[in-house]
Amino acid sequence: MCIGESVLAMFYPRECLICGHRIDTDENICINCMRSLPRTEHATLRNNRLEDLFVKDNRFVRGAAFLFYDEEGNIRRLIHELKYSENPRLAYELAYKAAQEYVTTDFFEGIDCIIPIPLHPRRLRQRGYNQSLYIAKGLSDVTKIPIDTQHLFRVRNNPKQALKIGAERERNVSNIFKTSYPEEMFRKHILLVDDVITSGLTVQSAMNAMKTFKGCSISVFAFVHSKR
Repeated sequence: MCIGESVLAMFYPRECLICGHRIDTDENICINCMRSLPRTEHATLRNNRLEDLFVKDNRFVRGAAFLFYDEEGNIRRLIHELKYSENPRLAYELAYKAAQEYVTTDFFEGIDCIIPIPLHPRRLRQRGYNQSLYIAKGLSDVTKIPIDTQHLFRVRNNPKQALKIGAERERNVSNIFKTSYPEEMFRKHILLVDDVITSGLTVQSAMNAMKTFKGCSISVFAFVHSKR
């Protein structure tokens, strides 16, 4: 924390986003609330519910979400904060914590690069940042696995999945991604990163686009898995 930030913190102390208590660091969540967040234990649990969404794809290796979604609790508030409150540091902070916990397992073993699910340029301009990129940065800073943003792009600004039901959800994310320079990803083990995974259709659409990456294998990480 620089001197200017220290002075600001003295007069305008940061409060935990969950409990509201004062935090003396530049983090968004206090230690007690961070400990209380509902972990999934996916990193050490094979054939978990997240993996069930992608297991039919023969390129899929493993998957994990850091937290379970709770409709009425703190996770819903955190998701809104990192998506819509201009607080990308929260995404970074939570991913950094997840990586610290997961790095003691074999979850990151053999992964060559991290690809965050990209936003369409129009939505990126509106929001100002891609929260999945900040999640990727948190993971990368702990694991030292490089981030790749040059080979997967979003080419259609599709409506939000939450506004769709049934078969509309699958059509909504069909062919929304394209790849470039696929030969550079030959036989790479890629970690796809998203913020929230519910049906997995957006991630699966990205995986479909990545069929141009010959011989690649794919793992998946999400901040939250919603079981709806």
